Amino acid sequence: AYAGPATVLSWGVAGLAACMSGLCYAELAGRFPAAGSSYAYSFISLGEMPAVLAGSCMTLEYVFSASAVARSWGDKVVEYAKANLDPNGNYPVLSFLDPGGGVNPFAFIISSVAVGLHLRGVRESKTVTNLFSLLKVALVIFMTTVSYSLMQPGNLVPFVPAEFGIGGIFRGASTLFFGYIGYDEI
Repeated sequence: AYAGPATVLSWGVAGLAACMSGLCYAELAGRFPAAGSSYAYSFISLGEMPAVLAGSCMTLEYVFSASAVARSWGDKVVEYAKANLDPNGNYPVLSFLDPGGGVNPFAFIISSVAVGLHLRGVRESKTVTNLFSLLKVALVIFMTTVSYSLMQPGNLVPFVPAEFGIGGIFRGASTLFFGYIGYDEI
């Protein structure tokens, strides 16, 4: 929505930034004798207080990114239910899913299921993660294949629309980079 057909360039910029972030973590991992996360790296290089601050920031990052994803999933379920249910019908499930006031119960359910899955253990979490990863890769391959058959070359002109410009490419990249959050966790 920010770059028009030049969204492919936004993906490239976001991918390059993600690669640089991954290389930074790889360099850090190679320089310190102990394995660990941002907390361990900060503790070794800066001391205890900066490490606690780094750990707190990472926890805050995970809370916000997980809540944004859960909220997005919940909103999609509500949109799907509203689009496919009879608007004149009385559906208690719809009033539960969308009580109003910015509350999204389905986001809470998704978060609770994710926490429960992690509490069950590494094996179960890994199985579900592998399943979703396989599903995402298959979906990307399917969408790429189908989009090539439906593509109309006339829609690619102008490649970088004047109303978006170069700033639109970088604005799109900053939004896309959100999907790469997690290198520090790995």
